[in-house]
Amino acid sequence: MENKAESVLVVETNRLRPFLKAYGLIKENLDAALAVIAERAVFLPRREAEQNPAYKQIIPYMALLRGGEVFATRRLSKGGEARLHGLLSLGLGGHINPVDLGKCSADGCGAARAALQNGLRRELREEVFIERAGEPRFVGLINDDGTEVGSVHVGLFCVLPTEGAARVREAEKLEGFWLRRDTLQERLGEMETWSAIVTGFLADLL
Repeated sequence: MENKAESVLVVETNRLRPFLKAYGLIKENLDAALAVIAERAVFLPRREAEQNPAYKQIIPYMALLRGGEVFATRRLSKGGEARLHGLLSLGLGGHINPVDLGKCSADGCGAARAALQNGLRRELREEVFIERAGEPRFVGLINDDGTEVGSVHVGLFCVLPTEGAARVREAEKLEGFWLRRDTLQERLGEMETWSAIVTGFLADLL
């Protein structure tokens, strides 16, 4: 269940608009886009942000790779975002909260960058056990203004090479399994929008 008092990291949509296209994976001008996110990010109550397309919630979205496979999850009925129940996801991650600032100052570019990194690590720890992991690589931004969920979120898409086992920690909320690259295209109809957007990239990468 969503915590009604939760605050999440957001950036004004107009600040990001020069770097976004309405739908797709954006790999151009990433340094400038990340600088805007780091410099302009603020925290808003989640229940306000979810209904206000004037802001984009910043969501790290990490794909786990193992050889020619990608780790997939499916949100069950007890999962957090009701609008995405039953859909297949190729990314792990979630909202950035004030706790992710850690010991950093609440102001400034450095604190925002630290919050993004800390939030991603926290979400991975909470959602999945990974036997061995390499170094994450930032790929680009994911945007979809054509859906209710997408209009208030923007994804920071990363890939993480792994070895060995991976499993979800909250089995009552998620099921997890590995998919081969040659099956991704045929599963498009089951996927949440962001996963459909990155499928072509992952199939080529793997």
